[in-house]
Amino acid sequence: MYTSQSIIISTLKKIKIIDILFYASFLISVIISIYLDIRILRYAMPFVIATILLKYINLTKNKAQPLFVFALLVMLLSDILSFYDFKTYFVWISILVSIYLICCTLILKRYINIGKLKPIWSISVLISALSTSYIIYTTLKLLINIVPNNQVFFVVMCATCLIIYAVTFAIIYLNDNYSAGTILLTSGIFMIFQITLSSINKFLYFDKTFSVLTVICHVISIYLFMKFITETEVIQSKDIKENFI
Repeated sequence: MYTSQSIIISTLKKIKIIDILFYASFLISVIISIYLDIRILRYAMPFVIATILLKYINLTKNKAQPLFVFALLVMLLSDILSFYDFKTYFVWISILVSIYLICCTLILKRYINIGKLKPIWSISVLISALSTSYIIYTTLKLLINIVPNNQVFFVVMCATCLIIYAVTFAIIYLNDNYSAGTILLTSGIFMIFQITLSSINKFLYFDKTFSVLTVICHVISIYLFMKFITETEVIQSKDIKENFI
């Protein structure tokens, strides 16, 4: 029979191995994006996503959310297509990214307590909201002028899903009900930055530095989102304490 101590040691060893695989594959992906043909990432990036999936399953065990597992598999397929030929498979990539964003939004829905929403309007919030909206709007406008007419719908669809996702994680962060809210905010910002920058890099102006940044932002955004939903407990209405400043 296994003792509780041996089970804990075994679990720690598994987590450590998974962490090593994640950081190693992440580093390799960054190195590839710097020195080699970016198309090689269609083999490396899915492995990074797979290690995040393994870590998530290992941490949550039988409590793993099928929706997040599905979202990671969708993103894995999107990465393969993106680094294989972004322009050729742009429609499918837009659909897959939209599905991923919808899944993340649905997952975060349980962290929003409608009855306890706090006033969120302030100067800093307005500036942040306007800045984010401007970035998304500018990128959307540029893409609409470049992509074929039959692809405009998918551009707008993806942008809409991104805006809904942004509003969702912003509300959770601003309500300040979770200590890990900053992790979620960082994940969301990296996701917005990655989607907009990768679109610019593929359609408007290709730069190796942009490719490296998109790879880094892409992995960090997914990893931090996984970290948030595994470490953060859903708060019940009666447990939420009002903070007065």
